[in-house]
Amino acid sequence: MGVEVILTNKDLVSIIVPVYNAEKSLKACVESILKQTYKNIEVILINDGSEDNSGYICEEYTRNDERVKVIHQSNSGPSSARNTGIDNARGKYIQFVDSDDSIEHNMTERLVQQIENDKSQIVICGYNIVQNSNGDEQIIKRNPKIYGIHHKSDFLKKFGRLYFNGFINSPWNKLYNVEMIRKFNIRFPEDINIGEDLLFNLDYIKYCDKISIINESLYNYVNLHYSSLTKSYKESYFKTQKFLHQKVNEFLKDYNIYNDENKIFVEQVYSYRIIECIENLFHNNSELSFKYKKSEIEEIISDVTVRENLLYFKNKRILERLVFLLIRKKSVNIIFLLFKLKFVLKNNLKPLFVLLKKLCKN
Repeated sequence: MGVEVILTNKDLVSIIVPVYNAEKSLKACVESILKQTYKNIEVILINDGSEDNSGYICEEYTRNDERVKVIHQSNSGPSSARNTGIDNARGKYIQFVDSDDSIEHNMTERLVQQIENDKSQIVICGYNIVQNSNGDEQIIKRNPKIYGIHHKSDFLKKFGRLYFNGFINSPWNKLYNVEMIRKFNIRFPEDINIGEDLLFNLDYIKYCDKISIINESLYNYVNLHYSSLTKSYKESYFKTQKFLHQKVNEFLKDYNIYNDENKIFVEQVYSYRIIECIENLFHNNSELSFKYKKSEIEEIISDVTVRENLLYFKNKRILERLVFLLIRKKSVNIIFLLFKLKFVLKNNLKPLFVLLKKLCKN
């Protein structure tokens, strides 16, 4: 490690916040940004066609703090909002903050300090998962066990572990160099609405020589939908997850490192996504017919990438191990029954596991 940089706050940081119907959380989010110990910031609020009071709240902040500006646009999704923010950023660095969340008071200072000290192109930090159930708030700290400055070749060897532990996908636990984003025309893809963050980060990392990782939880991710029972139904979810899995594979194969630990961790992530894809079919907001759900299950469990992935279900919780057996046997009807009951009984499936295990052995 070199001599620690003493910040003079001379480098402007653009903090981009996509805003859509966020009136309940927006003030807490913006206040956490304006209270940063690093003062040389501009806060770009992208009001993405909000139908509540979010636009008014944004305007109010522009009147009270000259560091805040708001851009109003018709509803186009978070990727479009972030791209608009990039186009209008004047800073040397960019941070992204979601309007549901907040950041620790020293987050920007720590990220800038690290990127300047290490002369890296990106900084990745830990985060807190804030969950609220029946009025009880629970905070789960997620800090990367791999930290320090990493040259690209070393970082890529550890990519799988970082990906598995949730430090790669999101843009909000990172600091980016604006010049690099513009030089290589790195954008959030606007034609998909799941995994666009991951694709942006893969594109950005391709051009990095040094990556800094700090073992501090600086971002507060408010997980309003941490139960799979409350997530919204997502159309074509399996096709999207398969596409994202292939993109990660291609990224690692380009560097001849889709092997050993990287492969194990990436395939484990995909095995969890397969479970989510089946769960998604049974969401309360899903209007899929009985017949269509079964055909979708059959498509998922017959897919080559899924069947190649079966090995990575083995050492997991009882549900994943059970699904592994059912997929291997292509037991569409039993899988349908299992996930139907999972939602009807709200995850209280223990009485059924013994019966289903016996069925799997037959």
